Amino acid sequence: MLEELFILPEEIYAPQLTPAQFLRHTAAFYPRFSVTDFYSNLKILDVDPQAVMSRMSFGQQKKSMIAFGLATNTSLVVLDEPTNGLDIPSKVQFRKLIAAGLNEDRCVVISTHQVRDLDSLIDTILVLDDHRIVVNHSVDELTEKLLRSGNYSKMDLELFFNTVTSDGGQLLALLEKGGGHE
Repeated sequence: MLEELFILPEEIYAPQLTPAQFLRHTAAFYPRFSVTDFYSNLKILDVDPQAVMSRMSFGQQKKSMIAFGLATNTSLVVLDEPTNGLDIPSKVQFRKLIAAGLNEDRCVVISTHQVRDLDSLIDTILVLDDHRIVVNHSVDELTEKLLRSGNYSKMDLELFFNTVTSDGGQLLALLEKGGGHE
């Protein structure tokens, strides 16, 4: 099971290894690991494969681990706050890498408070509040339920989250009834 799972926690451990050395020590745990993808990801994210990870900035460390994680080709990738520490150009490259790596055989779960960094990648929203799942719907389903007109509009995910977690359940009740269509 573990060879099908890659988890990148928010707080990462950066070893006293270069990304190239980390690859040699760790890639064997992932049977579908792609060395080509790893070096391509490093290049896209502008990470020196010969720099010692523990001496890199937090953002560079995070990018090294993202490059590695996406190259594992596991069926499940869990990323906790992956854009924390990344500058704006790196966030753009991160979104491109994630989008390019998605397919029917891979599920990427992103836990984040920085939804604006990732809203173009999100297809399903799961909201936890007080240790309970209060929303688990596709973005399309939520948009359809919440729009009063037939016009498509991009949903503000931060506003949606804040409303769901602070309105005493009124929005949740509306979702249960089928939305705002009249």
